[in-house]
Amino acid sequence: MNGSNQKEVGQGRKGIPTIQEMISWNDEQLLEWIQQTRPDILYDDEDVLTFKEAGISGSTFLEYAEDLDFFKRTDLPLRVYWDLASLARRVSRQNDQPNQIAGRRRKGEEINAPEEPFTSPKVCQEYEEDQIRWAIAANERRKAIREMITQMNDSPDQHSNSVDPLPGAVDKLSDPTLNHTLDFPFSGLTPPGFRGPDRAEEKWFYMGRTMFKDLLNEVRDVRKSRVYQRIWLYGNRGFGKSHLLAALVCYFAAQDERVVYLPNCWTLLQNHVDDVKTAMLFAWADDFATQKKIMALDTEDEIQEFFKLQNNVIFVVDEMNAFKADIWYGGDDAPKTEMEQWWKQHKDAKMGRYSRHKVEDVTGCIPFLLKQCVVNGVIDLTPLKSDPDYDQTVAFVQQIRSTATALDWKWYCAYMRACILNRPVPPRWTEHIELVDHRSFYQDNFDIGRYTCGLVRDAVANQLLELDITFIDIGSLASLRDFVYNRSVLGFMVKYAVLESIQSKGLKICDGSDRGMGLRFFKDPFDIEFDMLNTPVLYRSRHIDYKTIDGIIISVKTEERHAEGEKPKLLVFPIRITVARNYSNCRLRFLREYREWAMSHSSEFDIELEFLWITPDKRDVKQHRPRSPWPEHREYYIPFEEVSRDIWTRYQKAEKAREEEETEEVDA
Repeated sequence: MNGSNQKEVGQGRKGIPTIQEMISWNDEQLLEWIQQTRPDILYDDEDVLTFKEAGISGSTFLEYAEDLDFFKRTDLPLRVYWDLASLARRVSRQNDQPNQIAGRRRKGEEINAPEEPFTSPKVCQEYEEDQIRWAIAANERRKAIREMITQMNDSPDQHSNSVDPLPGAVDKLSDPTLNHTLDFPFSGLTPPGFRGPDRAEEKWFYMGRTMFKDLLNEVRDVRKSRVYQRIWLYGNRGFGKSHLLAALVCYFAAQDERVVYLPNCWTLLQNHVDDVKTAMLFAWADDFATQKKIMALDTEDEIQEFFKLQNNVIFVVDEMNAFKADIWYGGDDAPKTEMEQWWKQHKDAKMGRYSRHKVEDVTGCIPFLLKQCVVNGVIDLTPLKSDPDYDQTVAFVQQIRSTATALDWKWYCAYMRACILNRPVPPRWTEHIELVDHRSFYQDNFDIGRYTCGLVRDAVANQLLELDITFIDIGSLASLRDFVYNRSVLGFMVKYAVLESIQSKGLKICDGSDRGMGLRFFKDPFDIEFDMLNTPVLYRSRHIDYKTIDGIIISVKTEERHAEGEKPKLLVFPIRITVARNYSNCRLRFLREYREWAMSHSSEFDIELEFLWITPDKRDVKQHRPRSPWPEHREYYIPFEEVSRDIWTRYQKAEKAREEEETEEVDA
């Protein structure tokens, strides 16, 4: 900007600049002009900082004068970006006025006085009209939603009544075979999770969820109660909580319920007054007189006073990380019908080495995780290893461990054990709400602990083991029969019990003794250390669904006296545990994946290798030729009974119970 322009702005020019003047301004000069011209817009320091971060120059300000979406994307409060957009539009239009006046003079028309200043009553009225247009938009949005939901209730044998209004719509919103494109029930900025390509911003895509009907019934029960209660909907990222809530709001809006919907708690925390007012305009979209009262509310206290005079208002707030609740509806495994539909849609996907049970167990049938596990038409659970849900779960455990008292930590471990084993949770859980990561763990209506998916289950299991907490022992295997039809969960339970037994009692094939061994974890082979001499150490992988091995025993053997130049022995015992009757080629995968690791230590140690399979009842030994840098080695098949008679006994009982149930079904 040149010196003359700087002088004009610095002297406090409050009029409308010419197009040429504004185009030459940088973001700081534009901000100075806005603050001088309309000090009521950017009076808050945080809003000023947000505006500065947007870096809007004078030319950009004019270029997007007619684009409200551009100003929305600045992350400024609703009131602020409305006013900025209106100001830009007025500058643009007023600069067009001389051309309009000249044309009218040529036609002999009467010329009105110049545009009034921004502080005039007329201009204030125009700003009120902007808000009125916003309220009208909310009314149109709500009408569109009412029409869409009402049209779903078109079955002749499904008649609305006071007990079950719009039953046809409920059925369709609960049917996973049906997809719907709906208007979004919030007239402000649509959250990113609802947007999609080739769709208008106010539209969003909803796939029917069988849980919708159950959630609706929970809400109805609470509304019948004479005591004020809240419902919390918990679940992993990608579980579909936000879409369920938005569908619920659409359903209530179609019945003209007063539902105040706040789709993004994070923006609510920043600009709560503006966001709540926007939601209120939608809730009272059919009552313009009340909308005018809402537009006049400026503070939190005024909003609170407003709601004190209202009855039967439903609040739906999304993205709330709250812990205390009277009731919640937690997410269990997705209903069978939803997964049947998912498998139909992916019938051509190559399963690779995974079973359906494995896919459903690890993902918990959560849509977001299911989407990640299909890569180029192939089922692959590997991407889930880097999913942030795993890291967040681990961080939560670490936080509880570092902040909880000894008694609280004991209760937490008992609760996690109950969730992992699907056993009754410890008493007085309502006194320890803050200790539970409700995104991933919860208890059902019978106080039986549950988890949302195998991904978070394994994350907690590994973290507790690192903290030396045993949660699956011989006694806990009494619950094996509860999982006998889910081979993936059964394998998880047996694997952890076997490894716990090996750690505590040792494995005779390794050192010929019954003594226990140390426990460590690794992500990469090069995490393995050799500081424990003549003492075996069990290493367990931190990876989810690590298909190569479940653990590896490392032992460095040194002799007090040995021939000159003789190296210490490095004993390597990879372990793979399975309840299957067929065996994948994990040994060859291990030889390939750990080849570089072995080569890096071959000059330091004489490596001896024995690959161990822990199986239900197979007993065998196979001899294998050397494969550089690996020496000649054996592959052992060790039955459960040789590891722990208790594990074998419990496993046998579970399998026998399954066989008896299957026989009864056939006889019937």
